[in-house]
Amino acid sequence: MIGAKYFQRFHRGHIVMYATIILAILFGWVAHSIYIDYAAPQRENPLVPGKSSVLTKLNSMLTFSSAEIMSPQDHISEDAIHVSDANVVLDIPHAQWSSFTDTNSMDPLLDVGANGIEIIPHSADDIHLGDVISYQSGSDMVIHRVIGIDSDDSGIYYTIKGDNNPIADNVRVRFADVSGILVAVVY
Repeated sequence: MIGAKYFQRFHRGHIVMYATIILAILFGWVAHSIYIDYAAPQRENPLVPGKSSVLTKLNSMLTFSSAEIMSPQDHISEDAIHVSDANVVLDIPHAQWSSFTDTNSMDPLLDVGANGIEIIPHSADDIHLGDVISYQSGSDMVIHRVIGIDSDDSGIYYTIKGDNNPIADNVRVRFADVSGILVAVVY
């Protein structure tokens, strides 16, 4: 008889403990979702323009999904891509090849071993939200996604962020700093 009462009390204690853990996880998930969807600075939460409705935010919270990352602009038309049994030909004037280092900032899109093809932009209007660009930062070449386009007294600048980084780069990238727009990745 004593064993049965002890077992019931022991079992009830575990149920309370598991319920507390589950509630703590759910509370953390809801708090994080609310922060990302409502309180996080815009540069930490780049949404696709026009997609910040209450229903979209509610869907993100209920489906465990994060805000959509903007996709790059289409810079190569379909008629410039030729696929045959023998090869693939891309008609891309002034294209340049790029390779990547192991910084993890653009995982899973870019990593060591992948090859990229970039085009050289002719004007600031060639760079769009969602494009992945390479830019000079001191002696380093950085390749990250454009999450904002704005202007100040010095002209147009781009806010850039690695897809795998928690916050945007702490620099205003100017058109003169941009060396290329990524248009293809070959793995």
